[in-house]
Amino acid sequence: MTLEVAAGNIMERLLAYQGPAGAFDEFKTPDGHIKPQWHKLLESLGNLDEADLSTRLHSANRILQENGVNLTGFDHDRRSSRPWEIDLLPAMYSAADWKIVRAGIAQRAQLMEAIVRDLYGSQTLISDGLIPTDLIFKNKQFLRSFHNLPPESSGLLLYGCELGRSTSGQWWVMADRANAPAGVSYTLENRIVISKTLPQFLRECQVHRLAPFFIQLQETIKQLSSHKSDNPSVVILSAGPTEPFYFEDVFLARYLGYTLVEADDLTVRKNHVWLKTLTGLVGVDVIIRRHADQNIDPLEVGGYSPNGISGLLNAMRHRNVVMLNGPEFGLLDSPVFMPFMKKICQHFLGEDLLIPSIATWWCGQKREMDYVKVHFNDLVIKPAFAHSGGEEFIVSDLDKESQQKLMAKIEARPWSYIAQEKIVRSTAPCWIGDYFHPGHMALRTFAVKYKERYEVMNGGLIRVEERGAPMPLSISAGHCSKDVWVCSNKPVPPVSLLAKIQERPEIKRSNNQLPSRAADNLYWLGRYIERLEFTGRLIRKVSDRMLSEFGQQTITDIMPMVACLAEQGGIEESLGLDEFIPSRERMEKLWPAIIWENENSGKLQGLCENVIRLSSLVRDRMTDDFWRATLQMQQTIKPEKIHSLSDLQDLTNSLMLQISAISGQITDGLVHGPTRHFLLIGRGLERSRQLTLILRQFLKKVDDKDVMPLVTLLDVCNSIMTYRSRYRANFSVLPVFDLLVTDSSNPHALVFQFNELRKLLAELPYRDRRKPLISPERDIVRCVRYELQSLLPTADRQLNWVDYRHGLEKILNGMDKRIHQISSQLTSTFFVLSEFTQQVDDHWENRNS
Repeated sequence: MTLEVAAGNIMERLLAYQGPAGAFDEFKTPDGHIKPQWHKLLESLGNLDEADLSTRLHSANRILQENGVNLTGFDHDRRSSRPWEIDLLPAMYSAADWKIVRAGIAQRAQLMEAIVRDLYGSQTLISDGLIPTDLIFKNKQFLRSFHNLPPESSGLLLYGCELGRSTSGQWWVMADRANAPAGVSYTLENRIVISKTLPQFLRECQVHRLAPFFIQLQETIKQLSSHKSDNPSVVILSAGPTEPFYFEDVFLARYLGYTLVEADDLTVRKNHVWLKTLTGLVGVDVIIRRHADQNIDPLEVGGYSPNGISGLLNAMRHRNVVMLNGPEFGLLDSPVFMPFMKKICQHFLGEDLLIPSIATWWCGQKREMDYVKVHFNDLVIKPAFAHSGGEEFIVSDLDKESQQKLMAKIEARPWSYIAQEKIVRSTAPCWIGDYFHPGHMALRTFAVKYKERYEVMNGGLIRVEERGAPMPLSISAGHCSKDVWVCSNKPVPPVSLLAKIQERPEIKRSNNQLPSRAADNLYWLGRYIERLEFTGRLIRKVSDRMLSEFGQQTITDIMPMVACLAEQGGIEESLGLDEFIPSRERMEKLWPAIIWENENSGKLQGLCENVIRLSSLVRDRMTDDFWRATLQMQQTIKPEKIHSLSDLQDLTNSLMLQISAISGQITDGLVHGPTRHFLLIGRGLERSRQLTLILRQFLKKVDDKDVMPLVTLLDVCNSIMTYRSRYRANFSVLPVFDLLVTDSSNPHALVFQFNELRKLLAELPYRDRRKPLISPERDIVRCVRYELQSLLPTADRQLNWVDYRHGLEKILNGMDKRIHQISSQLTSTFFVLSEFTQQVDDHWENRNS
């Protein structure tokens, strides 16, 4: 097949591309011909010029950013997330090439399962001398608590494998991932983005789809729990948003339709695993474990672990729950087993390894240690019993002194180290910086257990590095990622996961199986969103007053706002004192620094960070647009310095727009149910608190002689237009406070908040609705509503400011205590995870007896 050169600059550059010497090139043969599997892609790319490709690349990475695809905690401050980036040019593999990969990975996965069953069972590998005893009994990853866990309760559902190629094109296994393999979601997200950016290319190139892999994943989960239920209760156990690959957990939960939980959401009662929800305990059939922590059961493994569930292993032994992947499979992620895989494969499967392991020497054996000493400068040294992808030493990159120190460590504890061959990974063209560069590729692909065999994904994940040096065996390594396209010899039919997962479900109007932890996070997310919004409005109004035409006058009317900010930590507390009344000129210079350099927990950046953090905790329950607005907020607060009032004004204006988008998603993007209710309850309580704070401060200053504080108060409370529509420019103290306190039609009035709280609390899924008395929090709301309504005029009493003010002061002075009591009651009723006493459902007991 001949490729035409006249198609454009993209084609010309690719035809001129040359891979580096000393590495296997996936794009061209040694004699310079482009490999056949690339031809159809190049024909399609021929219609694009460089500007088109750069535009589409920018669009692809923007989609990834908007979808929140990231690696958590990899920036220098360990708090930010590192964006996931993609190269539009995929890595192309022929059907013949991938046939070798499929067979080798399926064999390797089968071998992994056999090894674990033996080492935690009869241990024939040790008794037959196939592996030394030190390999096991000096290995901290080997835990006796996992001995003889029933295979039907602890399976290897998902296996990942890191692959490389020699200069001749021979495939090597670089690392095994049997514990909780990362990368599956990133692989699928890459494919989704590519299909949106280059939509026709997948079809024209006859590329295998990824959906069949996930269909098989779901079918396996159903089969493994079919003895329990036709519709099993499945949860995905995550270590939480501080873990590097939390995005994967959220993605899988939403894509597969399973509940995302953390260890605190689960409990074990009578050797059964239960999910703690708002309405009590709900049985769990299957746990898909997504974190690598082996301290899964503190009672047996020992020590404290935030990922631990006390009694879980015993529930597994009683076959009451299935865990995938089982905790024992983390043993084989250590590179120390790789030198012995060839003999082990013959022992269990009676055949050679289809894909050999990278050359590895365990220093705990004399002959291997002697080899390491002789060839030390040419090797990569790693801890023998740690999971691959962590610490490693490229000996040739160390100075002489460091090499000597490393060798001394190895000689002191030789069994603790392995050495591996230093290789140069295969290459392919990558579009980096508007040019094609050779990129060295780390390939990871996956196998899923399907019935009694393992099916390998027709695709995978590639991490790209421009340098030829050894790349860390982690998906966090490298410059960017690539999609893997496995070509078919015939047209590939479209496959969708949706076609397989549709069932005839029972009609529902709500889902009260919300984990208590999630309800707690939703409640506080609502509170922080409202606190951030009100703080932003206060800061913006103060800045606006200093920039307005009134700026040259005395600015005493801003002091209630400054005091309100100081009271809740938005600025230094001393700035809220009545004695602090600076001149306009001094305040203009100080104000940006006061806001931006404040270290208090209530500062503007701190509130934004809390909204972003809590949003990530409930991300699986929120809309995509909600998350996009949250990410835009994250970008807004990134400036390191605010130089002027105008800068601060621009930032708060952007922030208010993003909060409006978030609020709209809460109001209109969520169905009426516990998720929405707890968000709105949090917002309502916090808005009541903020209104209380600002009303108390302005109540000290306002009267009918100076209307400016009244206008400022209405503007801060987002009610200025409502007042003008009713009273025009006739500003008077009593109508202003009536609008903000006792007007039940105003969404920014105090009484409106408690009317809404009454409705929302009535709809919460209380566990025992048969009690004759209303709950304490609802009783407090009832009392506050009565007190607020008592301020209104009656047939016997006309409204006057003196009486109104006296009653209002009394209510406002007690409001903080009331709000705290409501919050505490909600916590004890819905959020305290250890307080569940609900009787177990008879249906659940019967189907598990």
